[in-house]
Amino acid sequence: MIKITDMAAEKIKEILKAEGMPQAGLRVFTGGGGCGCSGPQFEIAIDDKAGDGDTVVENKGAKLYVDAETAGKLGSAELGFISDERGEGFVIGFPNGGAPQGGSCGCGPDGGAKEGGCGSGSGSSSGGCACG
Repeated sequence: MIKITDMAAEKIKEILKAEGMPQAGLRVFTGGGGCGCSGPQFEIAIDDKAGDGDTVVENKGAKLYVDAETAGKLGSAELGFISDERGEGFVIGFPNGGAPQGGSCGCGPDGGAKEGGCGSGSGSSSGGCACG
């Protein structure tokens, strides 16, 4: 099952507090389209509660909601958060291998594509994400 890094957990709580929704969580789901990557496309959005059949993953009070279909595609993925000279954003990585089509992705906290994410030449061009 997907895990949330400590840094991502802190950023999730920060974003939700700023949005006035501190009890909400982030939902990771399989979407369509996206950055032009091959493989499944993952999207991230704020959601106020878990749905029927969702798995709820928590770390340091931050919640991530994942439906059964998406959970099967994510496997042992890790939701992280990076901040560097190219920008900042959430990333779905596959530290133990097993990435769908062999890659990972990066999406900014506003839902837009993060520089260095899908197809931008940072070693993640064969993974899957949908930003926005």
